[in-house]
Amino acid sequence: MHGCGNDFLVVDGPVALDADRVQQICDRRRGVGADGILVIGAPDGRRWPVTLHNADGSLGESCGNGARCVARYLLDRNGGDSLDLRFAGGWVSARREGDGIAITLRAPTTPVSLAIDGHRRAYRVNVGNPHVVVFVEEPSMVDLSLVAVAIRGVAGEANVEVARVVDPGLIALRVDERGVGETQACGTGACATVAAAACEQRMDAAVRVRVPGGELVVRAGPDTFELSGPAEYAFEGDVG
Repeated sequence: MHGCGNDFLVVDGPVALDADRVQQICDRRRGVGADGILVIGAPDGRRWPVTLHNADGSLGESCGNGARCVARYLLDRNGGDSLDLRFAGGWVSARREGDGIAITLRAPTTPVSLAIDGHRRAYRVNVGNPHVVVFVEEPSMVDLSLVAVAIRGVAGEANVEVARVVDPGLIALRVDERGVGETQACGTGACATVAAAACEQRMDAAVRVRVPGGELVVRAGPDTFELSGPAEYAFEGDVG
């Protein structure tokens, strides 16, 4: 499945996968190819635990687009319009929104300003997982992998966003996810970026976040953020 091109294997578990197996499966040349694997555990009512495996075999704490994909899968198979998911980074509630899926998650931590290279504006934000958002003139012109290496040298392991606020209702964004590399979209990264942008200017109640794989919508509140967008199937198979 994928959310704006941020793609995952959603495994209806429980099943145990070690780091080597995850790397093999996620390899885009020798395996199936994916940004990560999401393993669904045994439910408690309409609450499901989810384990996130990054493409490099490491475990992740939270995943906005992944949560939306899992939610669509479970809603399609179990019926209803809403459910809850538990990630290592916290609980997420999900619901259908038109043809897409919206999730509600705990609001990001208060962004903390970072000095990167003397002129770039950057903020450290946590959305159940760590992010560093860097505001640039034009995200498409940035060598994202080099920026990510430099940021992690200062701030430690984190997802790294390069972003531009086009206007109060639109942000252009690219993301380098730790353990994965550049992805077509990042849901928690979109939320982190909207939180960081609000430190610099007033933002609309609903902000469109344009990523290489499409567009997400973030609605910011004092205690929770809502992330909505498409969650699509690509193919189905069996894990041997």
